[in-house]
Amino acid sequence: MKKTLFMMMSAACLLTPLPGVAATVYENYAEAAKNATDDGYMLVVYAKGWDRFSEPFCKKIIAAPEIQEAAGKAGLILAPFYQYANGEDKTAQAAVWGDLREPNSASMETYPCILMYDKHGFLYGRVQGTSFIKGTMAEIAAEVKAKLEAKHKQEEIMSKAEAASGVEKARLIADACAVEGIERPSGYRDMVKAADPGDESGMWRRLNFDYYGFSQAYCASAKDGGKELGTEGTIRAMQELLKDPAYTAEQKQAIHAVIIGTLRRSGASTIQLKNAVMEMKKLAPDSHLGISADQYIKLYAFGNSKK
Repeated sequence: MKKTLFMMMSAACLLTPLPGVAATVYENYAEAAKNATDDGYMLVVYAKGWDRFSEPFCKKIIAAPEIQEAAGKAGLILAPFYQYANGEDKTAQAAVWGDLREPNSASMETYPCILMYDKHGFLYGRVQGTSFIKGTMAEIAAEVKAKLEAKHKQEEIMSKAEAASGVEKARLIADACAVEGIERPSGYRDMVKAADPGDESGMWRRLNFDYYGFSQAYCASAKDGGKELGTEGTIRAMQELLKDPAYTAEQKQAIHAVIIGTLRRSGASTIQLKNAVMEMKKLAPDSHLGISADQYIKLYAFGNSKK
């Protein structure tokens, strides 16, 4: 009898859904900081005084169960952002934001948005734009959850990096930088330089690859800072760079793009151009340059550059 009762109670417990973890909504950062967790803070930011739509929208967002669940144990804060803040506005904004860094005029935020900070106050992610304003609550929640999970993945890698040294540490930091959807770790350049000053790992080269500057160096004229190595010299230099395992597939596509541009300017044949473009595409078919390859072939590889 006792055994039967025990089994029935156990079954009942299994059938009863466990309560989900949900973020707590706070009035301001000071209150949230008293209960800080590894999930950090998420500010649901509305445009104060210059967008009537965003405040009620953000109030709806922060109250949604889907968002609170997706935010884990983060501290959720409804926060105003003034476009042209006077002294009184700055005081009101600071009272909510506290020690969290406010976006500056040259930053990439759009409003309304969700700004995601780690437990140290580092701004690592943003949920904004069309997908935020027009997405369903489930879609917005999925994006919040994905970025939070990405941050924890990055933190796990950085934890391993802290226990490592030299080349291994530099490579782990680069792996952390490669986590998609969020910002690179704070101070990653200095950490890589300190761990691997001679760049034996190649991660300094990888993490400091400047797509625009690279293209400018090999494609621009001398008066604009270009090297002007000539057709053969440029292609030879690119082929050497392509042998370097430090560069990612997308970075190597940028190197291939220089080859393609050089070939085209030199009057290369259709076959040469097409082969060069396909070599670029196969490295990362779904990247920006990978997707652009098909259109490039239509425009240039078959002599349709005037269209």
